[in-house]
Amino acid sequence: CVAEMLVGLERCGGSAALVGPHGSGKTTLLWHLADALEARGCRVERVRLHGGRGAMSLIRALIRAARGSVVCIDSWERLGWPGALAARWFAALGGLRLLVTAHRSGHLPTLWICRTSTALLAAIVERLPQAGGLPSAECEAQVADVFHRSRGDIREALFTLYDRFEDRARDRRLAGLSRP
Repeated sequence: CVAEMLVGLERCGGSAALVGPHGSGKTTLLWHLADALEARGCRVERVRLHGGRGAMSLIRALIRAARGSVVCIDSWERLGWPGALAARWFAALGGLRLLVTAHRSGHLPTLWICRTSTALLAAIVERLPQAGGLPSAECEAQVADVFHRSRGDIREALFTLYDRFEDRARDRRLAGLSRP
């Protein structure tokens, strides 16, 4: 799948966006693609636009990047349209390619749309060891409930499920201690 995405990235002219809602796996996919690009000998600069210094990190990365490099930018939408326009202009001027995460399509061709579903969350939970020791029907009901409450944000759903698992484990430990 990653190899196919790299072919798609070339078809997009080397610059593209990974699009999807919060918690849909965009950042994880971005870093996997960055690793794959590096494994193929491509120079990669990685930038997270979280926090107050994100724009400065991007400027430094764009200046530092060698011609032909790929600048991977997480949270592209934080630049706003003027910042995105400036980044695209600077990248074009420097012969750089951009691979970004965004919540909606727009400034760059869309390489991949990340989507979530209850089935995806359930498949992730199935891979976890001992998924909380819950009977499968109860586990399915909790996964569906948490997915709905998190509005499809897989990351938040996993945090919530983890908290529920820890609460359940604590309750089992306390119940074991209270027995004579």
